Amino acid sequence: MALGNKRNILIGASAVFLGPAGTTKPATVTRASFLSGAAQDGGIAQTFGTGSAVTDWRNVGYTQDGLEIANDPSWGEVEVDQLLDTPAMFKDGMTFSISTTFAEATLENLLIAWGQAASTLVSTANDKTITLRGGSLGEAPVERGLIAIGNAPKAAGASAYRERVYHAYNVLSVEGSGHTMARAEATVIPVTFRAMPDDVTGDYGTIRDALT
Repeated sequence: MALGNKRNILIGASAVFLGPAGTTKPATVTRASFLSGAAQDGGIAQTFGTGSAVTDWRNVGYTQDGLEIANDPSWGEVEVDQLLDTPAMFKDGMTFSISTTFAEATLENLLIAWGQAASTLVSTANDKTITLRGGSLGEAPVERGLIAIGNAPKAAGASAYRERVYHAYNVLSVEGSGHTMARAEATVIPVTFRAMPDDVTGDYGTIRDALT
């Protein structure tokens, strides 16, 4: 009797990209096409794969502590007189969140962690400046799209991992984020994204294993 399948054991980090909220991902999504074309700084329009033009998808660069994807449903209970336990439960809440730590402390990554719009970063020939926005009453958080590309289970007969693509349609950075400037430590930027459901379908996104 087989105990399991070691091809399904996943090891390794993912590459993380941020872009326009609510957009479909590129027709060709592979680490090779993204890492060779995605802008490391500035979010310049790029072309990924064959004939798939995508604007403003940006590689956030190195990360630490991996990528954590959390599914957090909440359930309500129905109580009845005749039982000590509940006979029925129903879902009354749902959240998805995605967390990581940016190991590249660029201003582009900093404004993402702080939930600010790209327009608050101004670049010139010699410097870059972020305006620390306090916001105003009724101001909505900045929505972005997120794509993460990591390992998928190995295909039968193959020795290398295939690719798993996470695509969150709309994510918001709405939690506090702090970083340090220390003598003996690298400056890193922790960030947690709250995924938001699509207005039409109610879906948060997709996860696709490219096995062929």
